[in-house]
Amino acid sequence: ELYSTFRIEQQFGFNRMTWRLYVIDLVKGVAVGVLIGLPIAALVLWLMNAAGALWWLWAWGAWMVFNLAILVLYPTVIAPLFNKFEPLADETLKTRVQSLMARCGFKAKGLFVMDGSRRSAHGNAYFTGLGAAKRVVFFDTLLAKLSPGEVEAVLAHELGHFKHRHVTKRIAMMFGLSLLGFALLGWLTREAWFYAGLGVQPNLAAPNDALALLLFMLALPVFGFFVSPLFAQLSRRHEFEADAYACAQASGADLAAALLKLHEDNASTLTPDPLYVRFYYSHPPASERLAALPTA
Repeated sequence: ELYSTFRIEQQFGFNRMTWRLYVIDLVKGVAVGVLIGLPIAALVLWLMNAAGALWWLWAWGAWMVFNLAILVLYPTVIAPLFNKFEPLADETLKTRVQSLMARCGFKAKGLFVMDGSRRSAHGNAYFTGLGAAKRVVFFDTLLAKLSPGEVEAVLAHELGHFKHRHVTKRIAMMFGLSLLGFALLGWLTREAWFYAGLGVQPNLAAPNDALALLLFMLALPVFGFFVSPLFAQLSRRHEFEADAYACAQASGADLAAALLKLHEDNASTLTPDPLYVRFYYSHPPASERLAALPTA
């Protein structure tokens, strides 16, 4: 991350983060990770020891509640620790955005501008939160680069994710995969070959909960590597669906112009390696997105 931020991003003029801000963010991130991670880890370890053979099902339930709580708390508790959020002050743009949300049947608790320019020149827009607590957030860098029509088209794309229930589908998929993961962990804790394969020889007659959890977390990225192309493909399909929705609710020409500006400003290649795209791209290359737009 250090090399990416202070070498690559700096070289191309994107980095605006100071060393002081980097250290502050690092300290805050570690603190939040400890405050959130330790309790859930302790709870899982306790359940492994106290909940019997089906401990993994109880642990999955606790994990599910934990993640839903994070989704609820993130916009108002966690995100403000790292960024400042101000209500959208441009009344003309606010009226335009509110009209778009009304057409899309989207209700939000507020429209906010985030000080993304403190850290990066990259721009973005997103909505966060659940139910009536949803918020629409614009990076200040995005508002500085795009016209009102282009901002509307970008937000229409994000609302396309909402309308097609992409977030709900991803959450459901995450919960389903985590259930499989906990069930797998519940099985592996009793298998000698799991420990031996990772160079460990535990006493299976004694509790090995913490060791099993640690080894599983170390091995998990290997499984993640092989399934990542499936998630990337699903994400890219969602992006095409959101683009189509944006063209129906706003201007396809404005969306095309916004995509070109954002890719140019981000120095993104228009023709990346197809194999790399399959594994790592959550968004289709700009050339494919533009070709799929009705006005492109």
